[in-house]
Amino acid sequence: MKRIIFILSMTSVISCSGNSESTTGSSNINQESPIENLNVQTANFSEIDSSGVLIFPLRMGESKRESESSSYKEIPQSEFWNIMFYNSATNNYYLLTKDKILIENFNDDYYNDTETISTNKTNYIFYTARSLDYNKDKLLNHQDPLYLYVSNKKGENFRQLSPNNFNLENWKYIKSTNKVVFSASKDSNKNNLFDDKDEVIAFEVNVDSNELAKEIFSNETKNELKKLYDRDWKKVKK
Repeated sequence: MKRIIFILSMTSVISCSGNSESTTGSSNINQESPIENLNVQTANFSEIDSSGVLIFPLRMGESKRESESSSYKEIPQSEFWNIMFYNSATNNYYLLTKDKILIENFNDDYYNDTETISTNKTNYIFYTARSLDYNKDKLLNHQDPLYLYVSNKKGENFRQLSPNNFNLENWKYIKSTNKVVFSASKDSNKNNLFDDKDEVIAFEVNVDSNELAKEIFSNETKNELKKLYDRDWKKVKK
C-alpha cells in the first residue's frame, strides 16, 4: 500500500513540474522582444549632385502601447542615428558607418531639405556628429563634444577630422587649399562641460591627407597674446 502511495505522489510531482515548465515556456513565447516594435523610418531622402546616388537619413520609430514606456533612449527629432546611401544605378546600398553615432547635420551649407544636395563647391560631404559619451552619463546629447567628419560623395571613406575630446564650434572648407579650418573648444577646467570659460583653439586639416588636424597658432603666439591682454585689460587696484 505504501508503495502505491509513493508512486502516485511521484507521478503528481512530475506532472506538476511538467505543467510549470510548459507555463514558463508559454510565457517566454508571449513576451515580445523590444526589437520587434522598431520601425525603420526613411521618410526624407535626397539625390547627391544628380549623380543617381541617394542619401537616406535614418530615424527609428517604436510601436508600443500608450501605457508602456520606451525600451530605447530618445533621439532628438532633428538628428539621425545613421545614414543609408543608395546607388540607383547599381541597386547597391550601405550604411555610412556601423559605429554608434548621432548625426546633427551634413553639408549644412548646401542642404536644406531640398530634393538635391549640392556638393559642387566641394568633392566631399561634411557631417557634424557626436560619438563619445564624454561625461559618462550613458547618453549621446548636446553635453557631449560635437565632431566634424567627412566622406566622399558616395558616402565612402568616412572619417573624423576634428580631434577627440574637442567640441566643434565653427568650420569652413577652403577650396583653394583643399583644407578645412575649424575652431573647437576643450574642457579646460575639466568640469565635463564645454562652455564660454573654456579655451577655443583654431585648427586646420588637409581633407585628402590622413594627417591629424594641427593647431594654427603656436603656443608662443598664444602666450604673447595673453601678455598683451594682461597689459591692456588687467584691473588696476585703486
